[in-house]
Amino acid sequence: MRVTRTTRDFQNALLTLLEDHSFERLTVDQICREAMLHRSSFYRYFRDKYDLLEQTLNSQVSRVINNSDSEEDIINQLINYIAQHKNVFRHLASETAHSSLYSEMMHIISKILLERRHEKSNDTVIKLLQSADDPEMLAYILSGGIIGTFYWWQEQNYDVSIDQVVKFAEEALISLSNGQRMMRKKHA
Repeated sequence: MRVTRTTRDFQNALLTLLEDHSFERLTVDQICREAMLHRSSFYRYFRDKYDLLEQTLNSQVSRVINNSDSEEDIINQLINYIAQHKNVFRHLASETAHSSLYSEMMHIISKILLERRHEKSNDTVIKLLQSADDPEMLAYILSGGIIGTFYWWQEQNYDVSIDQVVKFAEEALISLSNGQRMMRKKHA
């Protein structure tokens, strides 16, 4: 998707507001005021604030992936991005796991993963999705793990080192990849 200046202004406004406010409590009017754009402009580009969140996350993930050299670098950069934007992620995860935002975040991340599986990539996650019998289910499992990590790291007050989180994420991907291969052999 081509990102226009207006879209980018709304995305930046959302990220700025998330530094100090819970996503659940943000309104479209607040986002428009922060972006210094009219409400009608918002609805020209987005269905609702969840659509804005999805597009914003997709843009941020794309930026990280495009600036990474390898799968390990992607993991490292994503976790460093989270560490640098702790308040944003605190305000995305500020509600309980029972809130609608938790399921919406799972849906958004799953959708991003499923869209990326159509790209040519050496990334383990993309390869797993490309070879999965049920890529949609796997995308939801992966997104649940990603969101679970955000919540867990936040509950630890981000006191667990970035290196530890990166190492665990890499090991989890290797385990998942090996498990997928073993299942294929078993069913072959």
